[in-house]
Amino acid sequence: MQRPTNGDSLPANGPLAVQPSGGHPAHYYPPPPGSYANQPVMPGGQPEKAWPTLTELVNALKRRLVLAAFLGALVGVATASAVWLAMPSGKHDVRALLHIKPLPSPVNNAETIGNFDDYKKTLQAMVKLRRVLDQSLQDPTVSRLGMVTTSDDPAQMLSESLAVTWAAPDLMAVGMTGNEYGEMKVLVDAVVKSFLESARSDENIVSTKRRKDQEATIRDLDEKIKARREAMERQQKLGGAAVDPVANAHLIQGLRTEISSYANEIYGVEKAIRLLKIDIDRQQLDLKTIDTAPIDTTDLEAATRNDAQVLEKQGVVTTMDRSLANLLKSMTPGSPALVEAESRLRKAREEVARTVESLRPNYDKVIRAEVKRKVAGKLAGDQAAIADQLQNLEGMNKIRGTKEAELKDLVASSNQQRVEDDDLKPLLEQKATVLKQMVVDGAGANRDNRITLKEEAIVNLNQKLRQKVLVALGGFVGGTLLVMAAIGFLEWRSRRVDSVDQVINELGMRVIGTIPAFPSKQSLKSGAAAQNQNWRFVLNESVNSARTMLLHTAKTQNMQVLMVTSAMQGEGKTSLASQLATSMATAGLRTLILDCDLRNPSMHKLFDAQLTPGCSEVLCQEVDVSDAVQPTSVPNLWLIPAGQCSNRVISALAQGHPLETLFNRLRGQFDFIVVDSCPVLPVADTLLVGQHVDGVVLSILQDISQLPKVQTTAERLAQLNIPLLGTVVNGIKPDVHAYGYNYVKQLPA
Repeated sequence: MQRPTNGDSLPANGPLAVQPSGGHPAHYYPPPPGSYANQPVMPGGQPEKAWPTLTELVNALKRRLVLAAFLGALVGVATASAVWLAMPSGKHDVRALLHIKPLPSPVNNAETIGNFDDYKKTLQAMVKLRRVLDQSLQDPTVSRLGMVTTSDDPAQMLSESLAVTWAAPDLMAVGMTGNEYGEMKVLVDAVVKSFLESARSDENIVSTKRRKDQEATIRDLDEKIKARREAMERQQKLGGAAVDPVANAHLIQGLRTEISSYANEIYGVEKAIRLLKIDIDRQQLDLKTIDTAPIDTTDLEAATRNDAQVLEKQGVVTTMDRSLANLLKSMTPGSPALVEAESRLRKAREEVARTVESLRPNYDKVIRAEVKRKVAGKLAGDQAAIADQLQNLEGMNKIRGTKEAELKDLVASSNQQRVEDDDLKPLLEQKATVLKQMVVDGAGANRDNRITLKEEAIVNLNQKLRQKVLVALGGFVGGTLLVMAAIGFLEWRSRRVDSVDQVINELGMRVIGTIPAFPSKQSLKSGAAAQNQNWRFVLNESVNSARTMLLHTAKTQNMQVLMVTSAMQGEGKTSLASQLATSMATAGLRTLILDCDLRNPSMHKLFDAQLTPGCSEVLCQEVDVSDAVQPTSVPNLWLIPAGQCSNRVISALAQGHPLETLFNRLRGQFDFIVVDSCPVLPVADTLLVGQHVDGVVLSILQDISQLPKVQTTAERLAQLNIPLLGTVVNGIKPDVHAYGYNYVKQLPA
């Protein structure tokens, strides 16, 4: 075997500069209460916590910040979208405006012309008349609307939904409130259009009637004036006696009472005629729709069931049913005769059902024809009634005309004794007033209609945008924070090591040093050379600090073989082993690195050495130990690589004797032996090797190593009485325990 020799200090660009660990210089942390710095540390941490502290949750979230932010944003957007769509938009308002011009100034006929306020009330009620609503629903565009098709009585629905108010003394507003603002706009426009047509038609009728009344009034006044003048002339010529004014007054009062009574009767007849016309319109509409309108299914079912064919076949079913009942009493269930009887009964019932179904269309037509006949009969009766009422109206008008003529004569004769000025002046003034009103009405007829559309239906949306925006924003923030908190909690549940204090307080383990986090390749490329060089010296000082602690323990406890391991793969054990071995070699100790990570060797790559011959070949006694030792570029440092692993090698490792022989030979050749082994939990190799070493250093990688697994590792080592010297925490971030680094400076050679 080649004897190691002393060498110079580790160059700045040596193996330590390429190790995949990172952070700040190592420091010594006292062991937890009850342990000693020079004794192996047994696991004894605190029980597992159910909930994290805020600091722990934040540290856990940092490890998954990108994922948490991405998923949180997705859930936040989804939550905000769902809240936006779920929140009601509020009731929308649709309103159309109609301008109403004041009525012409009345003359004497207050019943015909009326008061403007009464006229407004009449118009307000006319909007919801059944004929107006029915006419608006006849438009094909309106009849296809969802609000109409889903309503049992569309006209009643419109009457209840429409709101007729006065936005101003001469502005009538017709509107609706609801969610389907598009359909509501169509409905309001249709109702307004139907109302305008109906109102203008009624207005023309009223205007025509008023004109006729005015002409009749003029003719009556002319006749009165003429009769008075003739009577006065006859009186003057004949010198006859004057008419008794008291007797004449009684006669005049009686005639007026009779005329008023006939007027009331005429009004009643006219009202009855109007009602009959409305019934006739409704019946004519029913005749048009009776072929497509639904009929009473009860009548249809009763008609088909009472058909002779159905009754005959139903009688057969009844007879067979009774026969079957008698058979059930005398036969056992399942007998052929009973089964045959049940089959015949079932077929007979099916035949009855088929017969009913085949007769249903014929009776449907019969029932519709009967309904149509009844409606037609009622229509004919109403039309005949209208003819009778019109004939009655004509007779009453003639009688009233006769009475009015008599009244005229009496009035004329009663005024024969008056002076012409006093007698004729009121009639002449009344005639002048009526003529003036006729001129005003005639000029008004040439102008626009008194009811005009001021503004078509306009939709006033009520989106509650402010509330929706605030609630949706709250949903986004809440969803994002909830997802981030959940991811942080799940990450915390993995119980990764995020600080040195966790190792000390929660695991109860001794920390003999920390290793700074290795800078990223990007920062090494972009950073200044002086800064990178300073980091290398910080790394050296961190390793040297941990080495000092180990050498002190080794001196007090006579330790020579040190094994470096970890709970799982990728926690920096190989990097730590190479760094500690290099640091011991630079301190003047003859140091050997033994790569016992036989399944996944990597030490030979760090030192640019051959994989074989190595530990595997020595355990299988294929080569001598001296042939497996290889020198490295670091003075005082030698390497035994892992070699080529196989099942035979693992079997030799499990026997123990070859490994014990190997360590016994190496103890006499080197001052210190650093063993790089497999992780403890995946395989048993480390537990086999650990039984032949003097102590174990456990490598923990911040933000990677998990507390439960580290705890389990320590327990397994303790169960085999393998001394655990302490832990080294790798990957310490710059903001953790960052003190004293400015003191680390490069010294002259």
